[in-house]
Amino acid sequence: MSKWGIEEKETLDAITKMNMQGTILNIAAGDGRFNNSLLEYADKVIAVDKSASELEILKSICPQHLNNKLETQVVDVTKKIPFADSTFDGIFCTGFLHLFKKEIIANMITEMKRLLKNGGSIILDFATDIKRLDKDKNPVLFSEEGNYTTKEAITFFKEQLADFDIDIQVSTFREENLEDDAGYKFITGSFLVISGSLKR
Repeated sequence: MSKWGIEEKETLDAITKMNMQGTILNIAAGDGRFNNSLLEYADKVIAVDKSASELEILKSICPQHLNNKLETQVVDVTKKIPFADSTFDGIFCTGFLHLFKKEIIANMITEMKRLLKNGGSIILDFATDIKRLDKDKNPVLFSEEGNYTTKEAITFFKEQLADFDIDIQVSTFREENLEDDAGYKFITGSFLVISGSLKR
């Protein structure tokens, strides 16, 4: 299991529904949560993350029969992502975008659109109404985080992804006894699973 918790069924269902074939960019792939599920569908997955050590964990849990479809690269995805326009058939990004203010998220979405081919698919998840506690049950707050409500996030993504045919599903989550390097022990909230295809 990832240090960030389990693979939520709703996100796995979106991977199946969107049939993420071709070359997929897994943004902020971390220690590999969902990456092996993407590899089962894709012809190739390029997993990028700012942390080389996280990508090493991701590679270590990749089944041998999927290894030839995996490529990893250390990338800071808050900056320009070093791939050419229209490179990818799909983009996947979970557990990450909610950590930023709206203007940074909007810039990252613009970059995702640049990287997608005509009709390319996207799957994002976005946590809302978050409550985190440390091992002593004290609240854990991230200063740069937007701390979004579900309603606010839905409105924002409908605006940002107006050029996509999108579906937004809302679910709840609860994770306990997370690893120490997650920065907290307990988290609860809601999350959006946003999936769709780019209209050109």
